[in-house]
Amino acid sequence: MTAPGAHRVSTRDGVLLAGHLYEASGTPRGTVVMRTPYDAAAHRDTARWWARRGFRVLVQDVRGRYRSDGRWVPYAGEGVDGVDTAASLPGPIVAVGASYGAHCAVELARSAAGAGEVAAVVAMVPALGLYESAHHSGGAAQVRDRFCWWHEHGFGRFRREPLSANRVDRLCRLAESLGPEGAARAAGWSARRRASWERLWQAAPLDVADRYRACTAPLLVVGGAYDFFAADAHRLARSWPAPAHLVDGPWGHRMMAGVGDTRLRAALRAHGGPGGAVDAWLSAVLDERPDAWPLSGSSVLDPETGWHFSPWGRNPHAEHATPEHATPEHATPEHRALVPDQSGAPA
Repeated sequence: MTAPGAHRVSTRDGVLLAGHLYEASGTPRGTVVMRTPYDAAAHRDTARWWARRGFRVLVQDVRGRYRSDGRWVPYAGEGVDGVDTAASLPGPIVAVGASYGAHCAVELARSAAGAGEVAAVVAMVPALGLYESAHHSGGAAQVRDRFCWWHEHGFGRFRREPLSANRVDRLCRLAESLGPEGAARAAGWSARRRASWERLWQAAPLDVADRYRACTAPLLVVGGAYDFFAADAHRLARSWPAPAHLVDGPWGHRMMAGVGDTRLRAALRAHGGPGGAVDAWLSAVLDERPDAWPLSGSSVLDPETGWHFSPWGRNPHAEHATPEHATPEHATPEHRALVPDQSGAPA
């Protein structure tokens, strides 16, 4: 596989978005589009994982981040920018992402609905929206986690150094008495930063079924029993109007990369891991091999007995993700979650 080339596309409002384009050897099966706020250059291993499977791969910095022009506003405009990007590439288009990148992928599918521009969507450990990123599924606000993420990633073009534990503690104490928005004012944040922060805490929960009601592309959601966003993964898959399949297993937000128990990791790899499910599902969708993997329903990977498939029904793993178990998003940009493990599976 050759080194990546530079890719640039001008959006409909004249903003130049930049990324890295990886070519597959031979005739590509399609083009994977991955859009990220976490530095496209950091996704080399992930891109190569996809390229080895026959895909041309674009990894693009979202608007206002790293090499892309414009202003960075989290959870705003990713669908339109995604459509403009996909239009510059040969199909079939496979929209792929993890964490914030999963938001980009499903928003691309939403904005392209009816145009036939997206052939498939793979959304892993999805952070779907502002409210969903800031609240546990039970409604508890994740204030400490959001202070960390927005400081590092939310306010500028490049990642900032993490806050010290003492500074986070001070902000959290202020938030206990003044609320998250009042804490930002008391800490002396600029008006522009406060406006962005207040937008986070004033956001309403997504009506997932309504927002994606027009989508036509098949969807694969990879959740995780111990992921911070496990309940949202289930909700997205169940609400999707086109064929949708949910993959689940005993991992968290970093997927296989976060499985520290070597025996457990080896057992999951022996059954293909989540990457094996992604491979098989895409064969079913793109190569028209319905026997490769069910297009709809759910599958759970048991380390001892392998994959268990079922039509839609309650999956008990969804109830296991708690703030104590889950890995906060700020600690794990998706390029760390998706570095291929030794079996070649997304981790």
